[in-house]
Formats: sequence, structure tokens, C-alpha cells
Amino acid sequence: MRILGRYIAFEYLKAFFGTLLAICAIYLVVEYVDRARIYTGEGWLPAVLELYANKGILFAYQLAPGAMLLAAGITLAGLRRRGEYTAMRALAIGPYALLVPLMAVCLSLVGGAMAMDEFLVGRASIRVDAINTGRFKHWGDWRLFYGETRWFRGKRHIYHLRRGDADRGFEDVTVYAMSDGFKLSRRIDAARMEATEEGGWRFVDGSQREFDGATSRLERFEERVMHFDEGPSAFRIAKGRPEQLSLGGLREQIALRQNLGLHAERYHLALHNKFASPLAGVPGVLLAFALALRPGRRGRLASVLAEGFLIIVALWGLLVMFKAAAFAGYVSAAVASWGPVVMLAAASGLALKRFVK
Repeated sequence: MRILGRYIAFEYLKAFFGTLLAICAIYLVVEYVDRARIYTGEGWLPAVLELYANKGILFAYQLAPGAMLLAAGITLAGLRRRGEYTAMRALAIGPYALLVPLMAVCLSLVGGAMAMDEFLVGRASIRVDAINTGRFKHWGDWRLFYGETRWFRGKRHIYHLRRGDADRGFEDVTVYAMSDGFKLSRRIDAARMEATEEGGWRFVDGSQREFDGATSRLERFEERVMHFDEGPSAFRIAKGRPEQLSLGGLREQIALRQNLGLHAERYHLALHNKFASPLAGVPGVLLAFALALRPGRRGRLASVLAEGFLIIVALWGLLVMFKAAAFAGYVSAAVASWGPVVMLAAASGLALKRFVK
């Protein structure tokens, strides 16, 4: 049984990496043909090679769950086609003897995909954006993720920070202090607002206006230190796509954005997808196992690939619909990430139940 398990695992790994390489190559070629017109200028070839090397990392991570599903079907179809599955059944070896090595390798690949996401995918995505915008001037949705955030809402203050960041300081700032009834009680304008070592803010060349009912009092100052509920560390909002952040970075940004009244739905979705996306390969392998070994099935590779691609397209459609529903506020980020995986797992359970019978 150990020899059989190693054989199945080896066959599955060969099918997985062969399938993943083939699909990634197709994706890269199709995308290059679609975008070739923007790759111009002196020295474009090295930039394109680096660009698509990083895109290869992104595609490999995104397509890994689908490759796990297809590879399981290909492996089992090969056993049927060569008569090996019939020989195993004649020796009273049940189908679940094949499932154990398949799932062991699948879970190892899931762990590898998670590690790849944590250490490689984010850096590759950042480099892709940098080459597209810096070298080829192709902006796409760059501004959606790299644009400046100017307005922040804290516990008792609203901040309009027009230029700068928390480390270098902000320029041309306005801070509105709100009373318990959400009425304006004080307004601070300054040419510069910078962090102090004590965790406060130093305002330079500014004015402070106090509001008391229908009256107000204006006071100008050259420099003044103030302490608010939101210190300098609260404004370290990261730019870029949420998928480019590590697990710890996502959790930190979610907390910071929630404290400053910024939208965090994309960050919640990216956080859940770090686990849900690779784990989608597990029910995918189970479903492929149930379909490939169902009674009366022949080991035809074309049928296995057709079924596999249909499942992948259906899963992709569910992911798109759930994601759109999450951005529209109809479902939570957790439901959007795990809903398609749960539905795929339910389909796998039904198929396995029928197969056992």
C-alpha cells in the first residue's frame, strides 16, 4: 500500500505541475497578445520579460486550485485507461486507497500556495504595477489603490490632510473637533502637522477657531503641540492592492481603516481569500475523485478535462457574483470568500455519497 500511495502521489504531482504550467503558459500568451501594443520604447524586451515573470507567479497562485482539480481527474483517468484501477479493484483495494495519497498531496499543495501568497505573490504584484505604470505608462485601475486618502474620521475629530504622510508629516491640514452631539466645536488650520516623540502632533503656522453657539473666537499661532485620540501611528495607511499585503499587514490595515472611518471591505475580502482561495482545491479534488471513479466511467482524458473546466468556470462565476454582492453590501466578506468554497464542498459531498452507494 505504501508503494501504491507513493505511485499515486507521484502521478498526481506530475499531472498537477504539467497542468499548471500549461494553463499558465496559455494565460500568459493570451494576455501578451492582448497587450502587445503597449509594450514599446527602447529596452522594452527586458522589462516585458520581468513583467511576465512576475505575472507568472500571480497566475500560478490564482490557477493552482483549478490545477489541483484537473490533475486529480487526469491522474484517475490515467489509472482507468491503463487498467490499473481495474486491477486494484480485483485485489480488493477500495477507491479510498487512492483518495488518501491524493488528499495528502493536495493539502501539501494548499500549504505551499499559502506560503507562496505570503512571501512571493504580494511582491510580484507590486512589481507588476510598478513596471506597468513606470515603464509602459499603462495605469489601468492604479488610482483606485494608489490614490491619496485625504479625509479621515477619528473618535472625536475629522481630519483633512491634503499632502504628506504620517512619517514625513502632513502639509496644509485642517482638523475639526466635534462635540458629543456631533457639532463643530473647534477648527484647527495649519501649514504643517508633524508627529512628536511623545505621540502628539506639532502644528506649525496655524490658527485655531473655537465655536460656542452662534459666536466664535479665532487665535493664531506659530507652533503648538496637541494630543488627539489618533496619534501618528493611526495614519500609517498603506497604499496598493490589499492582495499585496501579508497576513499581518492586512490585519493591521483593517484595524487602522476602521478606526479612521475608511472602507475596509476589500481588505476583509483579501484576508479571507488568503485561506479560502487555496483551500478551494480540496473540495475540487474530492469532486474530481467522485466523478472520475463513478460506476460506468471510462478513462477518457477529454471527458475529464471538459468536466473539470466546467466546474472551474462555475466556481469562477460564483466567485464573481459573491464578490460583487460583497462590494454592494449584500453579503459580508466572509460569506463572499467562503460561500463558493462551501457550495463546492456541498457538491463534492453529494457526489461522494452517490459514489459510495
